[in-house]
Amino acid sequence: MTKINTPTAILLSSILIASAIFFRIDISKPFIGSVYADVAGMDYRELRRDRDFKKAVRYIVEDCSIRSTRISC
Repeated sequence: MTKINTPTAILLSSILIASAIFFRIDISKPFIGSVYADVAGMDYRELRRDRDFKKAVRYIVEDCSIRSTRISC
């Protein structure tokens, strides 16, 4: 295994930081964008009240327990 001494490690990390700044690599962007609940024109409040939607969710997630708005597997 190759060992890196301290000055080399500092130099490499400085180059990485400088290149991230130079190339403007944005690590703060979320990996998953915004999610909107819209099924048949209903928003999430209407879906929470819809019996057919709840029944479909319970059918799909049959090995999990559903308590009000929480699903635990």
